[in-house]
Amino acid sequence: MLHRLGTPILLATIVSAQGPRFGAEDMLDIKSIRAVTPSPDGSHLAFVVPARGLDRNVMARDPIGHIHVQPLLDPTASRAITDGAEYSSQPAWSPDGESVAFFLENGAGSQLAVWNRASGTVQPLGRVFPGRPAAQARWAGNGRLVFLRPRPIPDVAPPPRVQVVQSTDRRIPGDAFFSRPRAGADLLTIDLDSGAEQTLIARTASRRSLDVSPNGHYLIAQTGADTFLWDLRGQSVRRRQLVTRGARLSWMPDSRILVQGPGTYRLARPDAEQPVAVSTPIFTDLSNRLSNPSFAPKADFIATLVEDEFVVDPEIEEPIAGMYTIARPFRDLHLVSASDSSTLNLTADFDDQVSDPVWSEDGETLYFKTTDNINYEETVYKYTPADARLETLATGRESYSNLRPIQNGLLVSIQSATRTADLWLLDDSTGERSRVTHLNPQLDRFEFSAPDLFHFHDADGTRLGALIYKPTGTAPDDGFPVVTYVYEKLTPGMHRFSAQHQILLSHGYAVLMPNVKIRVGEPGDSFVKAIVPAVNAVRAMGFTNGHFALWGGSWGAYATAFAITQTHIFDCAVVRATPPELFRNWASGRDRDSDNIETGQARIGGSPFEVMERYFSQSPFFHLDKVETPVLIMHGVKDYTILFGEGEMMFYALRRLGKEATFVIYQEGDHSLSRGSRADTLDVNQRMLDWFGKHLRSDR
Repeated sequence: MLHRLGTPILLATIVSAQGPRFGAEDMLDIKSIRAVTPSPDGSHLAFVVPARGLDRNVMARDPIGHIHVQPLLDPTASRAITDGAEYSSQPAWSPDGESVAFFLENGAGSQLAVWNRASGTVQPLGRVFPGRPAAQARWAGNGRLVFLRPRPIPDVAPPPRVQVVQSTDRRIPGDAFFSRPRAGADLLTIDLDSGAEQTLIARTASRRSLDVSPNGHYLIAQTGADTFLWDLRGQSVRRRQLVTRGARLSWMPDSRILVQGPGTYRLARPDAEQPVAVSTPIFTDLSNRLSNPSFAPKADFIATLVEDEFVVDPEIEEPIAGMYTIARPFRDLHLVSASDSSTLNLTADFDDQVSDPVWSEDGETLYFKTTDNINYEETVYKYTPADARLETLATGRESYSNLRPIQNGLLVSIQSATRTADLWLLDDSTGERSRVTHLNPQLDRFEFSAPDLFHFHDADGTRLGALIYKPTGTAPDDGFPVVTYVYEKLTPGMHRFSAQHQILLSHGYAVLMPNVKIRVGEPGDSFVKAIVPAVNAVRAMGFTNGHFALWGGSWGAYATAFAITQTHIFDCAVVRATPPELFRNWASGRDRDSDNIETGQARIGGSPFEVMERYFSQSPFFHLDKVETPVLIMHGVKDYTILFGEGEMMFYALRRLGKEATFVIYQEGDHSLSRGSRADTLDVNQRMLDWFGKHLRSDR
């Protein structure tokens, strides 16, 4: 049989019969939108489209791009506020819907600006500042803006040639990358007509909660223990400090202040001499774990999520005090009357996870989302307090996010396992959908696969879920090879699009994603106890060619490295940014790593001096002599999460032991390996495909 780069021609023939292959280039060309903001009347949208073709946008957490404005249901009429090398971000509609405040960004820096919808003109405001904007500007009426202007990042002095570190020092050099000085920002207002600025706070922390009252008269800003209230009326802005004793402050639709404390909501007026001290409790009869209050406009109702202590996830170990866990409490949605404090649990009979409560503009309808913890199907509900009616607007094998009520409907971002995210408008009465965006028509030519959910029992007898993706089309006579991806609990993502997995499917590989129940003190063993039974369950399904690979990144790379020291069922493995040795990771010279090993994601349960045997038994490094699986190790030199030396350490040990291992070094790679580089992203994906092609042949 002929091979190219170790990949059998047989697989290529099967995939080509299905249609074009989906690859890394296609993945990088997927378009998304950010910061979707409806106009006050719901007739138009403003959103940011990340600029394509920029290395700096590859896997960027906050990509730069251009703001587009379009009529709600007419994407063909979309127009960009900026283009070329002049970028724009953080759109915010004025109360009258005639203007959009945003930030201009170019090589000179950033600057606040306002775009006028009627004329299409842009008015820059204030001075240019270095770096990127810290937060969206807030409108105080139609003629004034409140915004944060970042200060220049201070230069970091190089370390001295001789440095003395004491054991009593709060910070040590190893943590320097994660404790770099922050520049902070100035909090200002600016008048659109005169351009006059007034500084409210100088050198404040840039991550500050800013909330302008609905009537535009007041501003609340919170940072740490300090909470300030400004009266924005008139030429001179007045400020006073509020004593809230750790409470969170928000605005009610009628511009009263909602004070959220432990198990209590209070209402206060901003114009009172002591706005918090004279407030009256309105809600005190539930647990202390209240969250996400959503206020009904023009109505005295509050919707709040309250922990449901009777619903737990059997696939996740119960939380231990002081120990990290991925467990998140299940919540019920309560409707609270602000007038008499009466409460109604709208989801008392639900075992689903409840989230995202949001009111319609008129306050007559409450929307929220649920996620079934068994099949992970999501549902969008509509509740009308007037007639106590609960209705379903959308449900199915899809994922719904960013619920935004607009006139006569609900704007929702919808995606599925086979369809990237787009905006849709759900009719408020019928649930009928109208498409708002079609961001990636180029993907219509591909045939994508959705996963199936199945269950298995781990070695401890715990029933766990797993996802299995199969390539579309007919399997080869000897079946599909299977690539197993591991991290922890993965099934909740079954209705979201995964470009990485679709690449593997398009190249003829099935993909297995088993859940793993991590137990404190035995993270490595927990992975093996789940991975091996999951693979055996798939093998028994009869569609494979008998060849399996295992791969993971970061925490999943640890799992992969440990598993191949305990089992030989895999034909090859790939680890990306792996921590192979818990002693070294604990003693890396960074407190963050020690904490992560003891009580963080690794959950080992103590220091090496308290539970030394666990560090030996659960570290892949001390078992590498048992490895028989060829390993591809990939690591970035500039990875400051899992230090580059850890990948180097694993490769060196395997090399000295005479094991088959390949080490790929990305000189500019961070923890993602290839963030900020299109070329490196293509290289990472191609090397993985070549490795799987070499070791998962059906003719071995």
